[in-house]
Amino acid sequence: MFSRKIFLVIICLFVGLNLFASNSLKRDEKHAPILSVEELNQLYDRGVKYWETGNGRSSFYALDSLRKIDLTTENANIKSKGMIYIAKCFYSQKNFRYTINYLNLALVFGKNFLDFDTRISIYDMMITCHHATKNSSQETYFAQLKKSITDSIQTAKMQFQVDSLKQALEVQKTTPVATNENENQTAPQATTNGTNNDNSNYLLIIAIAVVTIGILLFMLFRKGEGGKIGKAKPVEIRKIDATPNKGSNALIEKIAKVELVFIRAEILGEYGNKKTVVKIISDYNTQLPLIIKNLDEAITTNDNEPIITALSYLKPYLTAFGMSTTMAMLNEVEAESTTEKTTRLLSRVFQIRNHIRRAHDETNSLMEVLG
Repeated sequence: MFSRKIFLVIICLFVGLNLFASNSLKRDEKHAPILSVEELNQLYDRGVKYWETGNGRSSFYALDSLRKIDLTTENANIKSKGMIYIAKCFYSQKNFRYTINYLNLALVFGKNFLDFDTRISIYDMMITCHHATKNSSQETYFAQLKKSITDSIQTAKMQFQVDSLKQALEVQKTTPVATNENENQTAPQATTNGTNNDNSNYLLIIAIAVVTIGILLFMLFRKGEGGKIGKAKPVEIRKIDATPNKGSNALIEKIAKVELVFIRAEILGEYGNKKTVVKIISDYNTQLPLIIKNLDEAITTNDNEPIITALSYLKPYLTAFGMSTTMAMLNEVEAESTTEKTTRLLSRVFQIRNHIRRAHDETNSLMEVLG
């Protein structure tokens, strides 16, 4: 009887202690501090200082704690920054697998915030890491992403230079000619002004010549790159017969697992079976290099007709992928090509080119999911 009482007392104490501990944890969770962006920046700075003073373990724990904080629009940038710093630390130690993991986190957290230079830096590290780990498909994928960005930057720079020169020429044309009021100026002043005008004209002519040579060299370089894959006429692309299949929910759900921006899962999934979708994607990936090559060559001709011809080969794929915005842009270019100059169309043509290249990145991810 006595032992039974002792047993009951022990059970009561055990239950009481557990209830007390449970309530304490709940109180701690309820009053857990939410770190502000300023506090996160301080945490990041602390992690960096630990690394710089040789305390790698403390640096890792401080910076890795950023990963565990709930993602918000306000803290996304500092979370991404912390993951990049950890990745660079592992990269310096040639620990490529951990580098890849933290760079992937950086791309996820900084999806809407990373600038071009940071992205290129990340892609460079990814290319090296995947090459070292013998993952050729991912190495190619990040090499293509890097090329897409560098091409866009180069195109934007060239367009800016051309626009600046056009503006300078327009200003030069609209500069008023000296009136009679200015004819009475002294001879030395007239000579000085004339010399300054001549110098300005010479500088403008030199600038135009330099940029023109730069554009020609750029075009020749691009043609040289295209020559490596062979000079060929565009291949006729088979029109895709989109037969909707309402029983394709499972396929749509599978496609939707991939983070898509340009391709629409619900449209591509309507083809009804994985085999058809894989065939469409394979055809697109096979044809895209030739389509882009012919589009780039058409752009250098400064003529609308070959540009429209090159773009026309994209239509079946844009329809299949549900890329309605890109298709609408293409239709606008096609409609205006009969009346507008090529220079007025190029900005949208470059946008279309960027869209189809980024869609190519998405198809690579889709192929990994669909097998």
